[in-house]
Amino acid sequence: MDTKWKWLTLAGVLGAGPAVADGWHGYASLGAGVTLDHFSDWRAKGPALQAWLGVETPPGLSLGVVFETTQTWGQQFAEAQNPSEMSRVQLDYTAVGLEARLRFLGDKPVTPWVGARLAKSWSQPFTPDSLGQLRREDFDVTSMAFRVGLDGWFSDRWGISLATAIQFCDVKFTKATDDTSASAGVSVNMCAKPLQSIVAGPVLRF
Repeated sequence: MDTKWKWLTLAGVLGAGPAVADGWHGYASLGAGVTLDHFSDWRAKGPALQAWLGVETPPGLSLGVVFETTQTWGQQFAEAQNPSEMSRVQLDYTAVGLEARLRFLGDKPVTPWVGARLAKSWSQPFTPDSLGQLRREDFDVTSMAFRVGLDGWFSDRWGISLATAIQFCDVKFTKATDDTSASAGVSVNMCAKPLQSIVAGPVLRF
C-alpha cells in the first residue's frame, strides 16, 4: 500500500470513529498547584492556577481552551540603586491558548491522559542583566507545553484531576551576547529554561 492510501485509510478510520462510538463529552477542570524552575540557576517557584474547557470525541481525543497563570520567586540579587537591598528573581506569566488531550481507559474509574498546549503568553519577568542587576521587562510570546495527567472519577460526572507539564517559552528575558567583535553591545531575547507545573483540582464531565 503506497503512502497516499495509508493516509486515506487513516483519515477514514478517524472520521468513522465518532460516528460508531458512544457519544461525545464536554470537560471542564480547574486546578491549583505550583510552578517549579528546575532547569536554571534561579530556582524560582510559586503558585499556579489553571482552567480548561474542552470537547471530547468518542475515541478520547479532545480539544479545548486553556487559561494559566503563575507567579514565582527565585534567587536573590542586589538592587542597582541600593546594593544593600536584595530582591528576588520573578518568572511570571499569564497564558491563553488551545490544548489537545488524548484520554485512555475512558470507561474506567481512573483515566490517564496526555496533552499538548499552544498558547499566547504575556510575561513580566524580573531577572538580572549582565551586571547582575534586576530589571523588569514585558514580553508577548508564543509558548507550548506537554502535559500528562490522571483523572479519578467519583461518579459519571465528577472527579479529581492531577496533572504535570513541562512548559516552553512562557517566559522570556533579555541577555547580552558574548563580547566579540561581531556582537559587542548586542542583546537578544531568549526563552527562559523550561518550567514544570503541577496542578490538581476538580474535573467535570458532561
